[in-house]
Amino acid sequence: MSTTPGLTVRPREDADLPRLLEILQRSHELVGYPVRASVVRADWLALPTELVSAVAVHDGRVVGHVALHPATGPGHDAGEQLAAQRWSAATGTPAERLAVLSRLVTDGSVRGAGLVLLDHAVATAGSLGRVPVLLVTPDADARGLYLRHGWREVGTARQQWGEHTVDAVLMVLAGGED
Repeated sequence: MSTTPGLTVRPREDADLPRLLEILQRSHELVGYPVRASVVRADWLALPTELVSAVAVHDGRVVGHVALHPATGPGHDAGEQLAAQRWSAATGTPAERLAVLSRLVTDGSVRGAGLVLLDHAVATAGSLGRVPVLLVTPDADARGLYLRHGWREVGTARQQWGEHTVDAVLMVLAGGED
């Protein structure tokens, strides 16, 4: 697990949302994540269906966020269902046992905060008896980060994010098959 002095990870609290929305807005402006400006909202960041969420805190200040979501369930559209099928095939894990790593964002002020959150999400998925998976836009800087840190690409699935159609890259942890 990655370590950064002074950085801790704890469950997200409602009081964290204003700060997280600032981070999310800045991320959208600087790197295009999230893809749509219209989703820089608390109800997108903190979905009621999430399995778990966490924040990175450095010297008392929230500097990042990550969440795990179910890969299947009510409200999942055809693109999400296709992604779940492909992740399931790639891992040999039933879609109901997958945990989609999502809403990973940092403010960029603490080197390694994103990796600490990534490691935390992977460990948490395991503790829930789930296999972590993720998707990323093909041109996202995060794609290279994931590849360098043990993730592998297993295909794409077309996603409809508002007016944006994206052939999202599906990723699983290398060696993460059952």
